[in-house]
Amino acid sequence: GNTFAYIFKKIIKKKMFKTWTKKEKEIQLLKRGRYVEFNLLYDRGTQFGLNTGGNTKAILMSLPPTATWN
Repeated sequence: GNTFAYIFKKIIKKKMFKTWTKKEKEIQLLKRGRYVEFNLLYDRGTQFGLNTGGNTKAILMSLPPTATWN
């Protein structure tokens, strides 16, 4: 646990003020799109929640705010 906190803090400090290129942002949005697709179409937990009258807003809130697809 202590090592994780130490390493995680170093990584965050290193990347905290990094500026992302337009290409890197596009890649991030595509990866988010793949995550949304997987989560809504294939994830058994999400499907269970949607099929059994779960809190739809809570399920959708777990998705990224922006995403793109090709």
